[in-house]
Amino acid sequence: MEVHPFLWLYSVIQWVLDRLLSPTPPPPKATLGRPRIAVVGAGLTGVSSASHCVGHGFDVTIFEAGDEKSLGGIWSIHSIMYRFHPSVKWAAGYPDKQQIVSQITQLWKKYGLQERTKFNTPVTSTKQDHYGRWIINDNPSFGSFDGILAAVGTCGDPKMPHMPNQEAFGGEIFHSSRLDGKTAAGKKVLIIGGGASAVEALEFVVHTDAASTSVLARSDKWIIPRNAFVDGLLALNIFGQETIFSWIPEALLKRLFYRDLEDLAPTSEGLFAETPMVNSDIFHQIRNHNAQWLRGDIVKFTEKGLLFRHRAKGVPKGGPGREIEVKGDMVIMATGYQRPSLSFLPDEVFQEPYQPPRWYLQVFPPSHMR
Repeated sequence: MEVHPFLWLYSVIQWVLDRLLSPTPPPPKATLGRPRIAVVGAGLTGVSSASHCVGHGFDVTIFEAGDEKSLGGIWSIHSIMYRFHPSVKWAAGYPDKQQIVSQITQLWKKYGLQERTKFNTPVTSTKQDHYGRWIINDNPSFGSFDGILAAVGTCGDPKMPHMPNQEAFGGEIFHSSRLDGKTAAGKKVLIIGGGASAVEALEFVVHTDAASTSVLARSDKWIIPRNAFVDGLLALNIFGQETIFSWIPEALLKRLFYRDLEDLAPTSEGLFAETPMVNSDIFHQIRNHNAQWLRGDIVKFTEKGLLFRHRAKGVPKGGPGREIEVKGDMVIMATGYQRPSLSFLPDEVFQEPYQPPRWYLQVFPPSHMR
């Protein structure tokens, strides 16, 4: 099997980073003597943070609201350049779901976090006792903690909006986060949504041999290729926002990547106005007539699919369009997630200007610096 020189070099770099920067895992059943830390959330950030803590001698307990299938949480990684821990070893340029979950699980086991994780234990409250130590859920049986690390992420429970006449639909309806164990083989699939979840759903559908796929999106979003050179050039915009030169990469993307599908490129939003989606397969599937991408609004469900108001380019959401019935026998709701709540934390940690969503900018809330 031929290995790309870049990936070979990067594998060497990963090995060096692991050796130099990864904290040493504690021995099995070790008693850790440094302060106790409660980590809320067993997602990518929670597992990574907990592994660093135990690697430096802190006694950690992870509290996860879901069961063990929730390990790893919800993530969005588009490049091997994103490393959530020094010991991560990516095997491909753009990690897929299986790779990401595998690396998180390996990290969880490597640092002995299995015995330190409490699944099916949502954290609803935290308060300090008269010694200044934290009590979780007003339940002393969990013990007391010297610190709390909130790692609930940005994505909570799936959003499943109820749409008009939904009960009349004769097929299956799933959220994009609930596709494990499902198959779209031979089915006409309708994907509602046009964000990153829709792209992941499209990849799932295509790779399980669906008969046809239609993505029904309310707005257009920028899509950039999975190409390290192109993505690296775009990352050179150190301002992270629109500039007077943004039209240059936009024009190049339309000419070299979108080409005959330029109608799908946004007109009202610049390339750096929001985070673009990274995918090279979407346009290939559309050009091969394996999928279609429609811009418009859902009117209602029908027995055999969806009544859809198809809008022309430039017409805003909810604007006029031509109503068509898009037929299908499986609907995937790529409608995103609820924002997780930080209501389990005391009010004093949210001093201005460090209130959600800017709270993450303050690693240690001013009222709890000690």
